[in-house]
Amino acid sequence: MTEEENNMKWYEQFFCALPIALISIGGAVGGLCGGLAFALNISVFSKKLSTAKKYLFTTFITLGAVLSYFIILVILAIVFPDTFG
Repeated sequence: MTEEENNMKWYEQFFCALPIALISIGGAVGGLCGGLAFALNISVFSKKLSTAKKYLFTTFITLGAVLSYFIILVILAIVFPDTFG
């Protein structure tokens, strides 16, 4: 665990780790998007912001990761139609 994670409460760590659930539906692409979002969420929680702003920013980061996953999926489906068809 990093120093930032050691200073966080368990429910903050859980909230930051929610994007990692993309691995279960997205494999490697989901893991990439979820892992990046997790790292960004940890960095947001290490900043000196109000609690509400931390949760708001990390919610947007998580939603951005999900949206990015679907955009990448559509691009891959266009580029490799036989694989997705």
